[in-house]
Amino acid sequence: MELFSLSSILLLLVLSFTSPILSISDQPLLISSVVPDEEESCPYTVIVTTSCFSPDLSRDQITFALGDADGNKVVAPRLDEPLTGGGGFEKCSSDTFQVKGQCLDTICSLYIYRSGLDGWIPETVEIYEEGSKSVKFDFNKNVPDNTWYGHNYCNNTGLPPPSPGFPPFSPTDPPPHPPHFPPPKPSIPPPPPPPHAPPSAASGLGGGESLVVASAAILIALAAVVV
Repeated sequence: MELFSLSSILLLLVLSFTSPILSISDQPLLISSVVPDEEESCPYTVIVTTSCFSPDLSRDQITFALGDADGNKVVAPRLDEPLTGGGGFEKCSSDTFQVKGQCLDTICSLYIYRSGLDGWIPETVEIYEEGSKSVKFDFNKNVPDNTWYGHNYCNNTGLPPPSPGFPPFSPTDPPPHPPHFPPPKPSIPPPPPPPHAPPSAASGLGGGESLVVASAAILIALAAVVV
């Protein structure tokens, strides 16, 4: 009987120590299941249609910033490898890009950053997000160079448009040098000044007659003195 009671006491002691250990070891599993949510990444499909008023082929560097009403954003820097389309943002054509970033609520803002000399003109940008309807932004106008430009349809008037911790990116092509204009050379030299005209016969005759008159006047004066 004493052996049975002693074994029972030992069994109870073992169970009392092992149960808390098992419950503590289960807790980190619950914590670790929350951590991946902070690093969750979602894919976005972006279809860019270039306006027919855009240059035939653009080498501009294009960056997109997608945003939701909570101020979260996904930046897609320097889109240059489309899933479909020829790339290069050719006019009257569409290019499809795959973008990954943090999971956003309904996308309601899109800003474009353009850097380059070609002057790319977007017509529309349509964004597809898994589990949400696509959203389309109309442009069809010039995008200013080296500045964020776009649309904000979010109900968050207190939030400023994205700015900042985003690039600016410096253009890869340096601006052209100002043209050099030398002073124009005359194609036809100016004519030489006209030569002096020789005296006419009439002007010579008039001078001889005046000399004869003067001589006659002198002779008359001398004759008067002699008389």
